[in-house]
Amino acid sequence: MKHHRLLCFAVLLCSVPVLANAADPAQIAKSITIYRDNYGVPHIYGPSDAACAFGFMYAQAEDNFWQIEDSYIRSLGRASEVYGSKTLDDDELVRALEIPKLAQAEYERMPARTKALMAGGTDGLNYYLATHPQVKPRLITHFEPWYGLAFNRYALYFQFIYGRSGLRREEIKSVTEPAKPGAKRRREPEPVLAEDFKTAAESQGSNMWAVTPAKSASGHALLFINPHQPFFGTGQWYEGHVHSDEGWDMSGASFFGSALPTIGHNEFLGWSHTVNAPDIVDVWEETFDKPGDPLAYKYDGAYKKATQWTDTVKVKSDTGMAERKFTFLKTHHGPVVARRGDKWLAIKMARFEEGGQLDEWYNMTRAKNLEEFKKAMSATAVPMFNAVYPDREGNTF
Repeated sequence: MKHHRLLCFAVLLCSVPVLANAADPAQIAKSITIYRDNYGVPHIYGPSDAACAFGFMYAQAEDNFWQIEDSYIRSLGRASEVYGSKTLDDDELVRALEIPKLAQAEYERMPARTKALMAGGTDGLNYYLATHPQVKPRLITHFEPWYGLAFNRYALYFQFIYGRSGLRREEIKSVTEPAKPGAKRRREPEPVLAEDFKTAAESQGSNMWAVTPAKSASGHALLFINPHQPFFGTGQWYEGHVHSDEGWDMSGASFFGSALPTIGHNEFLGWSHTVNAPDIVDVWEETFDKPGDPLAYKYDGAYKKATQWTDTVKVKSDTGMAERKFTFLKTHHGPVVARRGDKWLAIKMARFEEGGQLDEWYNMTRAKNLEEFKKAMSATAVPMFNAVYPDREGNTF
């Protein structure tokens, strides 16, 4: 097995201004060891869970920094700064859903332990950039801890759930550019949007099997994990193992850009997910017809007031960087994201605003028995996924 200590990459710290407090990342790096097995899978050892998250993200950056940055760029609604107008509709929708704003708010209210995990992973990314000046980011030169929460919303809701809303592509318009019924807006074939993920999900599925010790030739529980995700893109899996002196010992996988494995096993139990299709998306028709009050919409025999704000998206072009300003609306049902005839459509997705998915997954990784695992899952923050679970005591769930 090959291994190295992050200490060996610390020699550039004294000349790198990007780190606000260079001593802290350097000390963390000295405490972490990364072993890579014969398959290249990183096994990260550190004194704390947050230190392991540091190493886990550092290892991801070693293997595919491009994908991490790309996933975060899209999650922040800034893809048009890199890809031009072909991703403008995506950026507009990310801004309408307020994904960056929700992610920042969630980070501020996270439990201290999970918050430290997110900060540790981000420190690992920034440390990687600081010690690898040959790596040239396309857009993000300094990462913030809440970026991972924005990516979580983008990966779960944008790819999997939004496509189940029933909204058609031609209906997704800016409120500043109302479309005539049936009119279509020109769209490049790239990138893939939520509707395309819906089509892909309907044509394939994930699988998992659990075998109890009583039915296993080895006498140990078995878990077969077969999650169907693309080989490339924001849903690409990354495998790794984190082992901290605080008792965190999780081997599994997550998407590039996640500070922790979200499926896999520890020494006591394991689980995986398949995609389910519960009714967790509502689309509301909103009527704005009050004379002299364009923000008033009908509700329950009276009128309520919508919230309106503007945002600017930078768009790369052949002549430089242009700016596109958009005006967005939100009712008490949710953000207005489309129009069907004379009705504006607002969308509500379960647990989208509240978040909590990474908290739940983190507690699942630290569970030592079925009771603790069920308690972690009782948060019901992870939308739309089935879970299959075995443990070494012979339980399946």
